[in-house]
Amino acid sequence: MTDTQSNNKTSRQIIWDAIVEMDSLGQAISRQRLVEVTRLSFHVIDDHVSRMIEVDGTLRRVVSGVFEVVRGYMAPRVVSFADLDDGQTLIEVGDQQLRVWPRELRIIGLRTSGNAQQFAALQMQHDVGMMGQEQMLQQVAVRREQAARIKQLEDENIALKKRNNEMAVRGGEVIDAQASLL
Repeated sequence: MTDTQSNNKTSRQIIWDAIVEMDSLGQAISRQRLVEVTRLSFHVIDDHVSRMIEVDGTLRRVVSGVFEVVRGYMAPRVVSFADLDDGQTLIEVGDQQLRVWPRELRIIGLRTSGNAQQFAALQMQHDVGMMGQEQMLQQVAVRREQAARIKQLEDENIALKKRNNEMAVRGGEVIDAQASLL
């Protein structure tokens, strides 16, 4: 692609292309990553992404600052496998049928095992990300509670010191009053 072709793209198209590429690679789509990839400002990214979510419906907010593409897939067709008496396997997808011999079935299995592994890896990446986020949120809540407790204890400490100083001053007055009586 030449520079003139890339310069003709709108900022919306640049952002959408980056989103589609990250989605196809199974990467998380975040504000920060979009800024890094497109080199556009947060303001421009936020403006376009919010329209893609609220107006177009092409994106969905997973959590604050993280998005995913909304897919318009058709309903999946019915898929079934049947072992036939002659050793073949009948694969039916919707109204289409495919009869394959064991060697052909192994080849199909080898070719699709990569897809299964990729799906498993993406699911694991998603699950680990969600657990990490949950852990982070719990840590933030604990830190917030600890900060509130520390503030409360500091306030109580200040009040005790103030009361102690007042009692010391009153105690000094009592001692001075007793000394003057003698």
